[in-house]
Amino acid sequence: MTTKPLKSLTISDVILILACLIVAGLLWRNHAAAKGEMLYIYKEDALWGEYSLAEDLVIEIDEHNTVQILDGKARILSSDCPDKRCVKQGFNKTMPIICLPNRLVLEFEHRAKERRLILQ
Repeated sequence: MTTKPLKSLTISDVILILACLIVAGLLWRNHAAAKGEMLYIYKEDALWGEYSLAEDLVIEIDEHNTVQILDGKARILSSDCPDKRCVKQGFNKTMPIICLPNRLVLEFEHRAKERRLILQ
């Protein structure tokens, strides 16, 4: 006598399984954000600020640059540099984002622990 397990599931079982999956997903997301992933902003080779990637922000560095943090990633939202390569890089959370004309560097926690980029 073999029974098919899917036929024995009721609506309440399906709702309970979905609720458990949603809670597990939320806990996993909060755990990833609680790791303390940080964004370090360097301007003119000096630490300008430290920000958590868990919080969505728009940061105006100066009249030249604006940085955005969204969904655990960061990007240079706007810059007045001539080629705008820093803006074209888009969102990132692993590789440094560099704006050479404005001497701005965005580094992420694991990169900042290994070495710091110096622009001279």
